[in-house]
Amino acid sequence: MVREVDWSKWQRTPRGWVRVPPQGCPAGHRWTTSGPGRPSERFVTCGCTVDRHHTLWVCPTCGMHCAEGCTDTELWAGTTVSSGIVGSRRGRV
Repeated sequence: MVREVDWSKWQRTPRGWVRVPPQGCPAGHRWTTSGPGRPSERFVTCGCTVDRHHTLWVCPTCGMHCAEGCTDTELWAGTTVSSGIVGSRRGRV
């Protein structure tokens, strides 16, 4: 299966292309596209969609894990998320 790349979610930097994070986490912390306010980027496998993969943004302020495009955070695979990330630290963006 070939995926279409949505270039509106990418930003060109001197080091190459990086994904543009959403504006902030559900806890109300604003995110930046660079520097210390930028969330770290990971991936999570989830059963809520056919694709089964979501970009996971980790808030640099509160540590909340937010899946982009996810509809049910309870369906995250335990092998792709640390065991200490309980339901209250999971969110959707």
